[in-house]
Amino acid sequence: MDPSMLKAIVIDDELFAREELIELLEQTGHIQVIDEASNAILGLQKIHALKPDVVFLDIHMPQVSGIELLSMLDPDTMPAVVFVTAYD
Repeated sequence: MDPSMLKAIVIDDELFAREELIELLEQTGHIQVIDEASNAILGLQKIHALKPDVVFLDIHMPQVSGIELLSMLDPDTMPAVVFVTAYD
């Protein structure tokens, strides 16, 4: 892995949205998507395990929302977060 690339995780409950976003991010040549998750709980586990530089996080997900996931992260070690949504 190129050390200048940002390591990212994509968390979104919609499979097609995740796949499209991952493809777009990798086309930039500056972001390597190291993993993905279909819900916030799995996403939280992957954030702790993989320590990404940035997380692309869906706001609206069943059970635990992206906003709620954000509140579960330690502010001292939190990666950058980019919220994504298909909602108006």
